[in-house]
Amino acid sequence: MLADLGAEVIKIESASFMDLFRSMGSNRGRGPGWWNRSPQFRFTNRNKLGVSLDAKIPEGRRILQDLVATADVVVENFRRGVLERLGLDYASMAARNPRIIFASISSQGETGPYRLHTSFGSTLEAMGGVAALTGYDGDKPVISGPHVNYPDQVASLFATGMIIAAIRVARRSGKGALLDISQRELTSFLIGEEILAASVDVERAELPRRANADEAMVLQDCFLASDGRWIALTIENSIDVERCRAIVGGDGDLGGRVAVWCAVHPASEIVDVLRDAGLAVAPVRDGASLIRERQFAGQTLVWRESGEIVKGRPYGFDGAQLKINRDAPDLGQHTREVLCEVLGLDEPAIQRLAELGVTRSEPIEQ
Repeated sequence: MLADLGAEVIKIESASFMDLFRSMGSNRGRGPGWWNRSPQFRFTNRNKLGVSLDAKIPEGRRILQDLVATADVVVENFRRGVLERLGLDYASMAARNPRIIFASISSQGETGPYRLHTSFGSTLEAMGGVAALTGYDGDKPVISGPHVNYPDQVASLFATGMIIAAIRVARRSGKGALLDISQRELTSFLIGEEILAASVDVERAELPRRANADEAMVLQDCFLASDGRWIALTIENSIDVERCRAIVGGDGDLGGRVAVWCAVHPASEIVDVLRDAGLAVAPVRDGASLIRERQFAGQTLVWRESGEIVKGRPYGFDGAQLKINRDAPDLGQHTREVLCEVLGLDEPAIQRLAELGVTRSEPIEQ
Protein backbone atom coordinates (compact mmCIF):
# COMPACT_ATOMS: atom_id res chain seq x y z
CA MET A 1 0.00 0.00 0.00
CA LEU A 2 2.86 2.40 0.76
CA ALA A 3 4.36 1.70 -2.66
CA ASP A 4 0.99 2.24 -4.35
CA LEU A 5 0.68 5.57 -2.53
CA GLY A 6 3.98 6.74 -4.02
CA ALA A 7 6.69 5.69 -1.58
CA GLU A 8 9.96 4.24 -2.86
CA VAL A 9 9.86 0.80 -1.26
CA ILE A 10 12.87 -1.52 -1.22
CA LYS A 11 11.83 -5.07 -0.39
CA ILE A 12 14.57 -7.07 1.32
CA GLU A 13 14.66 -10.85 0.87
CA SER A 14 17.39 -13.43 0.71
CA ALA A 15 18.00 -16.69 -1.10
CA SER A 16 17.62 -18.53 2.21
CA PHE A 17 14.54 -16.59 3.40
CA MET A 18 12.25 -15.59 0.57
CA ASP A 19 8.81 -14.06 0.89
CA LEU A 20 6.46 -17.01 1.54
CA PHE A 21 4.15 -15.76 -1.22
CA ARG A 22 6.78 -16.79 -3.75
CA SER A 23 5.92 -20.43 -2.99
CA MET A 24 2.17 -19.99 -3.52
CA GLY A 25 0.42 -20.69 -6.81
CA SER A 26 3.71 -21.02 -8.66
CA ASN A 27 4.05 -24.78 -9.29
CA ARG A 28 6.97 -24.84 -6.91
CA GLY A 29 9.94 -26.70 -8.27
CA ARG A 30 8.52 -27.00 -11.78
CA GLY A 31 10.84 -25.32 -14.18
CA PRO A 32 13.47 -22.61 -13.86
CA GLY A 33 12.52 -19.43 -12.08
CA TRP A 34 9.40 -20.88 -10.39
CA TRP A 35 9.96 -18.52 -7.43
CA ASN A 36 9.27 -15.51 -9.65
CA ARG A 37 5.89 -16.66 -10.99
CA SER A 38 3.54 -16.62 -8.00
CA PRO A 39 0.35 -14.58 -8.64
CA GLN A 40 0.03 -13.88 -4.91
CA PHE A 41 3.52 -12.41 -4.82
CA ARG A 42 2.87 -10.34 -7.94
CA PHE A 43 -0.36 -8.91 -6.53
CA THR A 44 1.22 -7.67 -3.31
CA ASN A 45 4.67 -6.55 -4.41
CA ARG A 46 4.21 -4.37 -7.48
CA ASN A 47 5.79 -0.90 -7.46
CA LYS A 48 8.64 -2.18 -5.25
CA LEU A 49 12.35 -2.54 -5.79
CA GLY A 50 13.59 -6.04 -4.96
CA VAL A 51 16.93 -6.55 -3.19
CA SER A 52 18.48 -9.84 -2.08
CA LEU A 53 20.61 -9.52 1.06
CA ASP A 54 21.45 -12.33 3.45
CA ALA A 55 21.54 -10.66 6.88
CA LYS A 56 22.93 -13.83 8.46
CA ILE A 57 26.24 -13.01 6.77
CA PRO A 58 28.11 -10.14 8.50
CA GLU A 59 28.64 -8.24 5.26
CA GLY A 60 24.93 -8.54 4.51
CA ARG A 61 24.02 -7.10 7.90
CA ARG A 62 26.36 -4.19 7.32
CA ILE A 63 24.79 -3.41 3.94
CA LEU A 64 21.30 -3.61 5.44
CA GLN A 65 22.31 -1.24 8.24
CA ASP A 66 23.66 1.18 5.63
CA LEU A 67 20.37 1.04 3.72
CA VAL A 68 18.37 1.75 6.88
CA ALA A 69 20.54 4.79 7.54
CA THR A 70 19.25 6.30 4.29
CA ALA A 71 15.58 5.40 4.83
CA ASP A 72 12.56 7.13 6.32
CA VAL A 73 10.76 3.92 7.32
CA VAL A 74 11.54 0.30 8.11
CA VAL A 75 8.69 -2.23 8.16
CA GLU A 76 9.42 -5.65 9.64
CA ASN A 77 7.43 -8.77 10.56
CA PHE A 78 10.04 -11.13 12.04
CA ARG A 79 9.55 -13.17 15.17
CA ARG A 80 10.45 -11.12 18.23
CA GLY A 81 14.13 -11.40 19.10
CA VAL A 82 15.39 -12.10 15.59
CA LEU A 83 16.40 -8.52 14.77
CA GLU A 84 17.97 -7.99 18.20
CA ARG A 85 20.22 -11.01 17.60
CA LEU A 86 21.21 -9.58 14.21
CA GLY A 87 21.83 -6.07 15.57
CA LEU A 88 19.03 -4.72 13.37
CA ASP A 89 16.52 -3.77 16.07
CA TYR A 90 15.05 -0.29 16.56
CA ALA A 91 17.61 0.83 19.15
CA SER A 92 20.50 -0.09 16.84
CA MET A 93 18.88 1.50 13.79
CA ALA A 94 17.83 4.69 15.61
CA ALA A 95 21.42 5.18 16.79
CA ARG A 96 22.40 5.62 13.13
CA ASN A 97 19.22 7.31 11.93
CA PRO A 98 17.31 9.19 14.69
CA ARG A 99 14.45 10.04 12.28
CA ILE A 100 13.73 6.44 11.38
CA ILE A 101 10.13 5.20 11.67
CA PHE A 102 10.45 1.56 12.71
CA ALA A 103 7.14 -0.27 12.21
CA SER A 104 7.23 -3.65 13.94
CA ILE A 105 4.17 -5.68 12.91
CA SER A 106 4.12 -8.77 15.12
CA SER A 107 1.73 -11.37 16.41
CA GLN A 108 1.56 -10.33 20.07
CA GLY A 109 3.57 -7.11 20.27
CA GLU A 110 7.01 -6.18 21.56
CA THR A 111 6.30 -7.02 25.21
CA GLY A 112 4.22 -9.41 27.28
CA PRO A 113 4.10 -13.13 28.02
CA TYR A 114 3.19 -14.14 24.46
CA ARG A 115 5.68 -11.98 22.56
CA LEU A 116 7.68 -15.00 21.34
CA HIS A 117 4.67 -17.02 20.16
CA THR A 118 4.36 -17.98 16.51
CA SER A 119 0.97 -17.31 14.98
CA PHE A 120 -1.07 -17.31 11.80
CA GLY A 121 -4.39 -15.68 10.94
CA SER A 122 -6.31 -18.63 12.41
CA THR A 123 -4.54 -18.56 15.78
CA LEU A 124 -4.85 -14.78 15.96
CA GLU A 125 -8.61 -15.05 15.45
CA ALA A 126 -8.70 -17.58 18.28
CA MET A 127 -6.53 -15.62 20.72
CA GLY A 128 -8.09 -12.28 19.80
CA GLY A 129 -11.64 -13.42 20.57
CA VAL A 130 -13.10 -13.35 17.06
CA ALA A 131 -13.44 -17.12 16.69
CA ALA A 132 -15.66 -17.30 19.79
CA LEU A 133 -18.27 -15.21 17.96
CA THR A 134 -18.40 -17.09 14.65
CA GLY A 135 -20.16 -20.22 13.48
CA TYR A 136 -23.61 -21.68 14.13
CA ASP A 137 -25.36 -22.28 17.44
CA GLY A 138 -24.09 -25.47 19.05
CA ASP A 139 -21.33 -25.90 16.47
CA LYS A 140 -17.60 -25.22 16.45
CA PRO A 141 -15.97 -21.79 15.87
CA VAL A 142 -15.36 -20.88 12.22
CA ILE A 143 -12.17 -19.04 11.29
CA SER A 144 -12.00 -16.87 8.18
CA GLY A 145 -9.37 -19.18 6.65
CA PRO A 146 -6.47 -18.66 4.25
CA HIS A 147 -8.59 -16.86 1.64
CA VAL A 148 -9.22 -14.01 4.10
CA ASN A 149 -6.92 -14.24 7.16
CA TYR A 150 -8.84 -11.35 8.68
CA PRO A 151 -6.21 -10.25 11.27
CA ASP A 152 -3.54 -10.00 8.57
CA GLN A 153 -5.67 -7.74 6.41
CA VAL A 154 -6.78 -5.30 9.11
CA ALA A 155 -3.23 -5.08 10.47
CA SER A 156 -1.90 -3.95 7.10
CA LEU A 157 -4.65 -1.33 6.77
CA PHE A 158 -4.05 0.14 10.21
CA ALA A 159 -0.25 -0.07 9.94
CA THR A 160 -0.21 1.93 6.70
CA GLY A 161 -2.18 4.74 8.32
CA MET A 162 0.03 4.67 11.42
CA ILE A 163 3.19 4.89 9.32
CA ILE A 164 1.91 7.85 7.32
CA ALA A 165 0.94 9.67 10.52
CA ALA A 166 4.35 8.92 12.08
CA ILE A 167 6.18 10.23 9.01
CA ARG A 168 4.31 13.55 9.29
CA VAL A 169 5.30 13.85 12.96
CA ALA A 170 8.92 12.92 12.26
CA ARG A 171 9.21 15.58 9.56
CA ARG A 172 8.03 18.24 12.00
CA SER A 173 9.95 17.08 15.05
CA GLY A 174 13.04 15.48 13.55
CA LYS A 175 12.46 12.46 15.81
CA GLY A 176 11.54 8.98 14.73
CA ALA A 177 9.45 6.37 16.52
CA LEU A 178 8.98 2.69 17.17
CA LEU A 179 5.48 1.61 16.10
CA ASP A 180 4.58 -1.50 18.09
CA ILE A 181 1.72 -3.04 16.09
CA SER A 182 0.29 -6.19 17.66
CA GLN A 183 -2.01 -8.11 15.35
CA ARG A 184 -3.67 -9.83 18.30
CA GLU A 185 -4.36 -6.57 20.12
CA LEU A 186 -5.77 -5.00 16.96
CA THR A 187 -8.02 -8.02 16.38
CA SER A 188 -9.35 -7.74 19.93
CA PHE A 189 -9.88 -3.99 19.53
CA LEU A 190 -12.19 -4.64 16.61
CA ILE A 191 -14.56 -6.64 18.86
CA GLY A 192 -14.21 -4.16 21.69
CA GLU A 193 -17.96 -4.00 22.34
CA GLU A 194 -17.98 -7.72 23.18
CA ILE A 195 -15.08 -7.32 25.59
CA LEU A 196 -16.77 -4.31 27.17
CA ALA A 197 -19.99 -6.29 27.65
CA ALA A 198 -18.02 -9.06 29.35
CA SER A 199 -16.32 -6.55 31.65
CA VAL A 200 -19.73 -5.38 32.87
CA ASP A 201 -20.90 -8.94 33.55
CA VAL A 202 -17.83 -11.10 34.06
CA GLU A 203 -19.92 -14.03 35.30
CA ARG A 204 -22.09 -14.29 32.22
CA ALA A 205 -22.04 -17.45 30.18
CA GLU A 206 -20.36 -17.44 26.79
CA LEU A 207 -22.61 -15.86 24.19
CA PRO A 208 -24.24 -18.38 21.84
CA ARG A 209 -23.05 -18.30 18.27
CA ARG A 210 -25.63 -16.65 16.05
CA ALA A 211 -24.24 -17.40 12.59
CA ASN A 212 -25.78 -14.80 10.25
CA ALA A 213 -28.45 -13.71 12.73
CA ASP A 214 -28.52 -10.40 14.57
CA GLU A 215 -30.55 -10.23 17.78
CA ALA A 216 -31.54 -6.65 16.93
CA MET A 217 -33.22 -7.81 13.69
CA VAL A 218 -36.39 -9.81 13.12
CA LEU A 219 -34.59 -11.91 10.52
CA GLN A 220 -31.13 -11.87 9.01
CA ASP A 221 -29.68 -14.71 6.98
CA CYS A 222 -28.52 -15.96 3.60
CA PHE A 223 -30.92 -17.90 1.35
CA LEU A 224 -30.25 -20.19 -1.60
CA ALA A 225 -31.87 -19.24 -4.94
CA SER A 226 -33.01 -21.63 -7.67
CA ASP A 227 -29.90 -20.92 -9.77
CA GLY A 228 -27.54 -21.99 -6.99
CA ARG A 229 -26.60 -18.46 -5.95
CA TRP A 230 -27.13 -16.98 -2.49
CA ILE A 231 -28.78 -13.76 -1.39
CA ALA A 232 -28.42 -11.92 1.94
CA LEU A 233 -31.58 -10.49 3.50
CA THR A 234 -32.23 -8.41 6.62
CA ILE A 235 -35.75 -7.86 7.99
CA GLU A 236 -35.46 -5.07 10.54
CA ASN A 237 -38.97 -4.45 11.95
CA SER A 238 -42.69 -5.17 11.69
CA ILE A 239 -43.05 -2.99 8.60
CA ASP A 240 -40.41 -5.07 6.84
CA VAL A 241 -42.20 -8.23 7.97
CA GLU A 242 -45.44 -7.10 6.32
CA ARG A 243 -43.62 -6.18 3.09
CA CYS A 244 -41.84 -9.52 3.02
CA ARG A 245 -44.94 -11.62 3.77
CA ALA A 246 -46.81 -9.85 0.98
CA ILE A 247 -44.22 -11.37 -1.38
CA VAL A 248 -43.38 -14.79 0.10
CA GLY A 249 -46.85 -15.47 1.56
CA GLY A 250 -47.87 -17.75 4.42
CA ASP A 251 -47.88 -17.48 8.19
CA GLY A 252 -45.64 -18.90 10.86
CA ASP A 253 -41.86 -19.07 10.52
CA LEU A 254 -40.82 -16.17 8.30
CA GLY A 255 -37.35 -17.55 7.63
CA GLY A 256 -38.83 -20.83 6.44
CA ARG A 257 -41.22 -19.07 4.07
CA VAL A 258 -38.42 -16.94 2.63
CA ALA A 259 -36.28 -20.06 2.09
CA VAL A 260 -39.09 -21.84 0.22
CA TRP A 261 -39.83 -18.81 -1.96
CA CYS A 262 -36.17 -18.20 -2.79
CA ALA A 263 -35.68 -21.84 -3.76
CA VAL A 264 -37.97 -21.42 -6.80
CA HIS A 265 -36.69 -18.05 -8.04
CA PRO A 266 -33.32 -17.00 -9.50
CA ALA A 267 -31.12 -14.70 -7.42
CA SER A 268 -31.42 -11.67 -9.71
CA GLU A 269 -35.22 -11.82 -9.61
CA ILE A 270 -35.22 -12.22 -5.82
CA VAL A 271 -33.03 -9.18 -5.36
CA ASP A 272 -35.11 -7.04 -7.74
CA VAL A 273 -38.45 -7.97 -6.17
CA LEU A 274 -37.36 -7.59 -2.54
CA ARG A 275 -35.41 -4.41 -3.20
CA ASP A 276 -38.41 -2.86 -4.99
CA ALA A 277 -40.41 -3.61 -1.85
CA GLY A 278 -37.97 -1.53 0.18
CA LEU A 279 -36.15 -4.41 1.85
CA ALA A 280 -32.42 -4.67 2.53
CA VAL A 281 -31.24 -7.42 0.19
CA ALA A 282 -28.13 -8.12 -1.86
CA PRO A 283 -26.63 -10.95 -3.90
CA VAL A 284 -23.69 -12.81 -2.41
CA ARG A 285 -20.99 -12.01 -4.96
CA ASP A 286 -17.82 -14.00 -5.49
CA GLY A 287 -14.69 -12.87 -7.30
CA ALA A 288 -15.98 -13.94 -10.71
CA SER A 289 -19.18 -11.91 -10.39
CA LEU A 290 -17.25 -8.85 -9.20
CA ILE A 291 -15.11 -9.04 -12.32
CA ARG A 292 -18.20 -9.30 -14.54
CA GLU A 293 -19.80 -6.31 -12.82
CA ARG A 294 -16.97 -3.81 -12.79
CA GLN A 295 -18.94 -1.08 -11.06
CA PHE A 296 -18.96 -3.19 -7.88
CA ALA A 297 -15.23 -3.82 -7.99
CA GLY A 298 -14.34 -0.14 -7.44
CA GLN A 299 -10.65 0.23 -6.63
CA THR A 300 -10.52 -3.37 -5.45
CA LEU A 301 -9.51 -4.31 -8.99
CA VAL A 302 -7.61 -2.39 -11.64
CA TRP A 303 -7.71 -3.13 -15.36
CA ARG A 304 -4.37 -2.41 -16.99
CA GLU A 305 -3.98 -1.31 -20.60
CA SER A 306 -2.84 -4.82 -21.47
CA GLY A 307 -6.19 -6.15 -20.24
CA GLU A 308 -4.61 -7.78 -17.20
CA ILE A 309 -6.58 -7.51 -13.95
CA VAL A 310 -4.58 -6.68 -10.84
CA LYS A 311 -5.39 -6.11 -7.21
CA GLY A 312 -6.39 -2.54 -6.39
CA ARG A 313 -5.94 -0.66 -3.13
CA PRO A 314 -8.28 0.07 -0.22
CA TYR A 315 -7.62 3.82 -0.12
CA GLY A 316 -5.61 6.54 -1.81
CA PHE A 317 -4.94 10.24 -1.95
CA ASP A 318 -7.58 12.53 -3.39
CA GLY A 319 -7.27 12.68 -7.18
CA ALA A 320 -4.33 10.26 -7.32
CA GLN A 321 -4.94 7.28 -9.57
CA LEU A 322 -3.30 3.96 -8.86
CA LYS A 323 -0.28 3.59 -11.13
CA ILE A 324 1.68 0.40 -11.56
CA ASN A 325 5.08 1.78 -12.46
CA ARG A 326 6.86 -1.56 -12.16
CA ASP A 327 5.75 -5.16 -11.80
CA ALA A 328 6.67 -7.20 -8.75
CA PRO A 329 10.43 -7.85 -8.73
CA ASP A 330 12.17 -11.10 -9.36
CA LEU A 331 14.28 -12.23 -6.42
CA GLY A 332 17.17 -9.74 -6.22
CA GLN A 333 16.18 -8.02 -9.46
CA HIS A 334 17.24 -4.55 -8.30
CA THR A 335 20.10 -5.48 -5.97
CA ARG A 336 22.85 -4.02 -8.14
CA GLU A 337 20.83 -0.89 -8.94
CA VAL A 338 20.12 -0.13 -5.27
CA LEU A 339 23.64 -0.86 -4.07
CA CYS A 340 25.06 1.45 -6.72
CA GLU A 341 22.56 4.32 -6.65
CA VAL A 342 21.59 4.36 -2.97
CA LEU A 343 24.83 3.29 -1.29
CA GLY A 344 27.32 4.24 -3.99
CA LEU A 345 29.08 0.85 -4.06
CA ASP A 346 31.48 0.24 -6.92
CA GLU A 347 31.68 -2.88 -9.06
CA PRO A 348 34.45 -4.64 -7.06
CA ALA A 349 32.44 -4.21 -3.83
CA ILE A 350 29.30 -5.58 -5.45
CA GLN A 351 31.24 -8.50 -6.91
CA ARG A 352 32.69 -9.34 -3.49
CA LEU A 353 29.20 -9.46 -1.96
CA ALA A 354 28.15 -11.87 -4.70
CA GLU A 355 31.17 -14.09 -4.05
CA LEU A 356 30.30 -14.20 -0.33
CA GLY A 357 26.76 -15.32 -1.15
CA VAL A 358 25.17 -12.17 0.27
CA THR A 359 23.24 -11.30 -2.88
CA ARG A 360 22.22 -14.67 -4.32
CA SER A 361 19.18 -14.45 -6.60
CA GLU A 362 18.21 -18.12 -6.65
CA PRO A 363 16.66 -19.80 -3.62
CA ILE A 364 18.68 -22.06 -1.37
CA GLU A 365 16.49 -25.13 -0.93
CA GLN A 366 15.83 -25.86 2.73
